Amino acid sequence: MKFGLRLAVAAISAICVVFIMSMTKETGTRQLRQLLGRVSRHAISNNSIFLSHNHMNSRVVRVNSDDVIHLAFVVCGKDRVEESLVMVKSAVLFTRAPLSLHVITDPELIATFNTELEKWKSDSGRFQYNVSKVSFPADRGSQWRSLFKLCAAQRLFLPEMLAEVDAILYVDTDTLFLRPIDDLWNFFNLMNSSQMAALTQEQEDAGIGWYNRFARHPYYGKLGVNSGVMLMNLTQMRQFGWTRKITQYYFKYRHNITWGDQDLINILFSFYPEKLYVYPCEWNFRSDHCVYRMVCQSAQDRGASVVHGVRSAFHLEKHMVFKTVYQAMLQYKFGDDLERSLLDPIERNLSRLANTNCGKVRHVFTQRLNETIRQSRASKYPGS
Repeated sequence: MKFGLRLAVAAISAICVVFIMSMTKETGTRQLRQLLGRVSRHAISNNSIFLSHNHMNSRVVRVNSDDVIHLAFVVCGKDRVEESLVMVKSAVLFTRAPLSLHVITDPELIATFNTELEKWKSDSGRFQYNVSKVSFPADRGSQWRSLFKLCAAQRLFLPEMLAEVDAILYVDTDTLFLRPIDDLWNFFNLMNSSQMAALTQEQEDAGIGWYNRFARHPYYGKLGVNSGVMLMNLTQMRQFGWTRKITQYYFKYRHNITWGDQDLINILFSFYPEKLYVYPCEWNFRSDHCVYRMVCQSAQDRGASVVHGVRSAFHLEKHMVFKTVYQAMLQYKFGDDLERSLLDPIERNLSRLANTNCGKVRHVFTQRLNETIRQSRASKYPGS
């Protein structure tokens, strides 16, 4: 069966090449990459070639195994400090492996992060950190800094900025982890030898998708991808020439993009779809997934693993479900009982929001957290 699938993949690939050779060079190259990318993803989804137990030599594990998880985030402006520290708290609470934080921020905020993280380090242990100032290319640095949200484009230059780091998990500051980062980090071992990054789709429902309805530039797949929770194999990205290509796409499409760095990431992976791994929406659960109706099936089945408070959902009354989860994590203190001081307040307050669309699926916000806390009692995570 597996041998037959290989022959089928090879045959389809050959047909793609012959077909595209009859087309223009630029268009043919792009469509070839797209077709081969779909073929490889189909094979992977069927546990063949790269993931087969009998063919492990065909899979390339591309991340150095130093038993340290690298987490990076960017903070510009004092209004983002609190939520970034709450995100870090959620990461430190449950992560099993040693955690290395890479904080990139304004010069005037470096002392604040050093003070807060040093205090947390003494309370919880098990993580190290480095705080550095934002850094953009010398030419057009001000344009990059103000692209979409302040400093959001910094993630585009992490392969060069973190030159000694092999791989990282990059997250927006408005994210919360409800399970160990280790489980997300393990997706590196599911990525094939071509894939250098992993993201979730921007939307699960084409009827309310942004890219398929409004984008004026190329984007990944049918619905685009969201860049808020991004695994990045920096070594492979450097070898690929990531920064050079991103810069080229910026100058070509800068008058057509709306969401800044996320649009540029979509543009790049539209031309190189085989370079991207797409993981389920439970790893980047947003208000879009439940505000009208529940459209994230993996979160419905297994609970949300990462909650992303896009468009200030953690702070606005109209997104009270998301705000409730954020406030509980904000108020939790290291060393307190996770069930009594974190899970119980969330469940109690969410029960009052059962009449809202996101409140109707409130188990999404507690199911995975409940499982994580049960596991933590045996594994002795920092918060247990």
